[in-house]
Amino acid sequence: QSDMQSWEEQSQGAIYTVEYACSAIKNMTDSSVYFKSIDSLLKHSIAMKEQLNASQGRRYPQKPREKNSRIFQ
Repeated sequence: QSDMQSWEEQSQGAIYTVEYACSAIKNMTDSSVYFKSIDSLLKHSIAMKEQLNASQGRRYPQKPREKNSRIFQ
């Protein structure tokens, strides 16, 4: 009886863990559209800042950004 109850409790715990993990993965997947939007907005704001700097005749060139410095690819 005791072994069966222990096994049932462990099984329920494992099921809960798997369901929670699946839910977390689904939420991350659903959030990808927002991350892509943020990435796009950041790229746009960097381009606008570079245009502003160029139009103001910046005397000292900015340090070039690395190609692999993107957060989201």
